[in-house]
Amino acid sequence: MTVRTRNLVSAIAVLLVSAYWFVEAGGFRPLSRIFPQVVAGIVFVSALTLAVLTIIGHGPVIQMAGGDSGTRHRRSATLMGALVVWTVLVPLIGMLAAGAVGVILMGVITFRGHHGTIRAILIALVSVVVFYGLFRFVLFVPFPAGVFG
Repeated sequence: MTVRTRNLVSAIAVLLVSAYWFVEAGGFRPLSRIFPQVVAGIVFVSALTLAVLTIIGHGPVIQMAGGDSGTRHRRSATLMGALVVWTVLVPLIGMLAAGAVGVILMGVITFRGHHGTIRAILIALVSVVVFYGLFRFVLFVPFPAGVFG
């Protein structure tokens, strides 16, 4: 798989996931839907920009962690799959648990074998908990609770 193909596949996957997030947030209460829809919109525009830049020949060359091209392509596909799994898990197990699972899974896939992987994952987990707490308990944004609700 070429870099161009990988960029386009990644852009399409992220476009679909962000569109799903945007539509799902439409079912939230009016003020609660603003944040997820803004984030989904930003992610959608970013993925669309990646697709357009790639099509016109100016797409970024994103190098995943070391390994031959087959290993890098499998890791890219696994990372996109992890994003989809995270999206599916949110309504099932709730935002906090799915966020933790998603951060760990994507961190292991992305940083595998790099110095500081555990530290990066821990920082990301703390960020998930802090943002969840901020939005849930300070701004009173209701998140999907899944089976834990």
